[in-house]
Amino acid sequence: MSSIHSKLVLITILSALLDGCAELPPNYAPVTTNHPEIAKEEIKYHLVKKGDTLYGISLLFDLDYRQLAQWNRIAPPYTVEIGQKIRLSAPNPGNKPALDDKNDAETTNRISPPKKAPIPSTHNTDLTHRPPPKPRTLKDSVQKNGSSPQKKSIISIDNENMLMLNFQWPIKGKILKSFSQADNKGIDIAGKMGQDVSAAEAGKVVYSGQGLIGYGNLLIIKHNDLYLSAYANNSRLLVEEGHHVEKGEVIAKVGQGGSNKTSLHFEIRKNGKPVNPLNFLPGK
Repeated sequence: MSSIHSKLVLITILSALLDGCAELPPNYAPVTTNHPEIAKEEIKYHLVKKGDTLYGISLLFDLDYRQLAQWNRIAPPYTVEIGQKIRLSAPNPGNKPALDDKNDAETTNRISPPKKAPIPSTHNTDLTHRPPPKPRTLKDSVQKNGSSPQKKSIISIDNENMLMLNFQWPIKGKILKSFSQADNKGIDIAGKMGQDVSAAEAGKVVYSGQGLIGYGNLLIIKHNDLYLSAYANNSRLLVEEGHHVEKGEVIAKVGQGGSNKTSLHFEIRKNGKPVNPLNFLPGK
């Protein structure tokens, strides 16, 4: 009996030693996990730094500034604060969006006013016995108005916006880099140092600064709800944020790009996405 007991004790000791040898290294990480806190870290954010604007952030990540505002509950004029976390993807549609910080809570209260109670009716008219109105026919409409009803416009909102835009070249020069070349988001136009850069179309300056890496001195002009234009690698910026510019107005001076070539980097964005500027500019 003591022999069996001794064997059991020995087996217990060996098992403990093996467990100690199998201890995981300090840098071990599980391959998969269902922990909800880890899943939250997969959401991408941008931490606002000095000089950032919502328009600049949208240009950097190829997003529509209106989407960013909606995802982060930011009301016009789309002001952001240093240190604020900007969500770069849509909240999970299956769950109610969580507030990321107190700024989101304050913004939600600002853009979601309390609902007003319905005003009670002061009439006691019994509507249940009122006969339904007689439907009007097309013939009735023609006789009453004296003319045929107008046809609804079939021009899309996008086309209507484009009919009001007529882009011109911001500078005259040879194209050094095309839109499709090396994932370029615009075109690079050769120029002379200090050459005037003109607004390709009228609009409002929504960014003027050098806070975006790779763009140097950058200007962004908002033309309408769909289209923006960007002018990068300038030696000088001549207009500030909030300034309304006319088509052809001088807004900057040509500088040097990343390749140390004197040129202007020019982009046109539709709903935040880069499009080929040559499809919008007149032929030379």
